[in-house]
Amino acid sequence: MPRLRATLRSVYGKVLGAGIGGCVAMLLGWDALVVFACVVAGAMLGHFLFDFERTPPKTELPKSTEALLAEGRERRAREKARAKPAPVKQATAEQLSLVNALCPIFIEVARADGDVVSDEVRIVREFFQHQLEFDEPGLEAVRVTLKEALALPPKDVEALVKANRGGVKPALRVEVLRAMYEVVLSDGPMKRAEQDTLKRVVQHFNLSDEQLLQVTKDFFGTGTEHFEVLGLTEGATDDEIRAAFRRLASENHPDRVASLGPREADAAAERFRVIKDAWEALRQLRGL
Repeated sequence: MPRLRATLRSVYGKVLGAGIGGCVAMLLGWDALVVFACVVAGAMLGHFLFDFERTPPKTELPKSTEALLAEGRERRAREKARAKPAPVKQATAEQLSLVNALCPIFIEVARADGDVVSDEVRIVREFFQHQLEFDEPGLEAVRVTLKEALALPPKDVEALVKANRGGVKPALRVEVLRAMYEVVLSDGPMKRAEQDTLKRVVQHFNLSDEQLLQVTKDFFGTGTEHFEVLGLTEGATDDEIRAAFRRLASENHPDRVASLGPREADAAAERFRVIKDAWEALRQLRGL
């Protein structure tokens, strides 16, 4: 049936045109030759008007999801190829100098009491971010350098300070010391190992006693009440502080009054605790 319909469509115009041409010729009374010519002309005209198969417009099928995705990838690739790559911002030479000088020292200070914890690393990063006002490229350099320093075996902090102090301006060294105090105090009271490490940093950073005292006062106060407990003034020397503590601790040790009864023993224990607390506070304040 489809083939028959196609055949009929192909002759429809010719038959119709030939019939119309013949009728017109006979109505006009033309001879047979003229009639024949009109029939042929009508058939040709009908063919071109009705039978001539014009190419139908192409109907595009909807594109598949895969094709659309592929076109999108190709378009982005072309745009990326045309676009100029944005310059990658790098840390400045001054930032890199400070990072390389300070990060290894910070790590050794944090290691003084054992493993380095996340809070200690965070405080170091915040020092560079807030005190030194590093931007993102500078902070990325800090992150990388701290990670590298952590991966290395422990180093002698004195050697590090001597090798790198030239990259730290004297005016900045006090602020660095403050940040180091925050690092060692972030995980609890300052331990003797941390105290010794800070003293060595101070010594080789060439900080004065006045600068050190001011920083320790900022963290531990003036210690006036602690001096009073030991019967001293703020001007007492380190040796006088040690001697006063030993004397008072011996005089007020609970074992000395244990035979006098529970009340006297409890009072002595409380006096001993106050004396010991005063000594610990002054020890940290003076770095004893």
